[in-house]
Amino acid sequence: MNKLENFINKLNFKKFLRLYLFFSILLLTLCLFAIVYVSKDKIYMAIDYERVSDTFEKEGINDKLKLQLTELASDSKDIKNIIILDKNNNIVFRVNNNLVGNKTKLQFTPYEFNRKYLQDNINRDVLYKVVKKEDIILNKDYIKNSRKIELDIYEEFSFERDLAAKEIYLLNYIVDKDTANKLFIIRTVNPIPYGERLLEITGIIIGLIIIIYWLGLALWVYKDASKKLNNPSLWGLIVLLTNLLGLIIYTMFKQNNKICYKCGFMQSKENIYCTKCGTRISRTCNNCGNIIQKYDKYCSKCGNKLL
Repeated sequence: MNKLENFINKLNFKKFLRLYLFFSILLLTLCLFAIVYVSKDKIYMAIDYERVSDTFEKEGINDKLKLQLTELASDSKDIKNIIILDKNNNIVFRVNNNLVGNKTKLQFTPYEFNRKYLQDNINRDVLYKVVKKEDIILNKDYIKNSRKIELDIYEEFSFERDLAAKEIYLLNYIVDKDTANKLFIIRTVNPIPYGERLLEITGIIIGLIIIIYWLGLALWVYKDASKKLNNPSLWGLIVLLTNLLGLIIYTMFKQNNKICYKCGFMQSKENIYCTKCGTRISRTCNNCGNIIQKYDKYCSKCGNKLL
């Protein structure tokens, strides 16, 4: 116990704190940079998607929109096709003939009454998983491998025996409420390279940072209390179990007491002399001996005027 106590008391917490903050920020920055780097294609696609949505909703179908859609499809490896339907489900624009061939009409309907999945009238072996606009970059499928995605879908449709034969695509759509035109973006499910592993590593690093912070705070309180109190183990244990709550209680306890300016030992506010080194730590009234404060002009007990 003495060796552990000596070790804790020798710790330089100011230096430790600087190193802790430096490496924590460095590691989290590296993780964030790595995640952004491997996700850059998805980020660019989300930015282009937002631009296309804005044009479609404000300007409708025009040459500018068609050019943006063509560029979006050519820049992203995920996009299989982009299709615009009018209010009667006639195809008025397509990036290519994938999935629709030379058909002029396309209609999506819920698959097995499940609105998360759609099916079209042309390809009965194709299933579209609907993705919300806000999930275009944070879609959980991006961090899975294709096998896990298949298992998730099979679990939802375990009653469907021929599901294994179906192709699965992601589908984003925008509807113009004024014209009833619909814009569909059909994408493949390409997980982000190393996305799952990166999230695991980031989670481990965040966990280690929290554990080090938690233990470091308890050790600092132990060391601080050992200079001022008779029971540093109790305060160290309280902070170890309750963290910030324990730190607040410890700080309030210190504020309600007095620290000897000579030896640093904690004293009761009622003490006139330090119980450890004998140093006078309080001013007193010359008439009655009552403890007075620095800026008092009169004694609170006898009313004696103070010099």
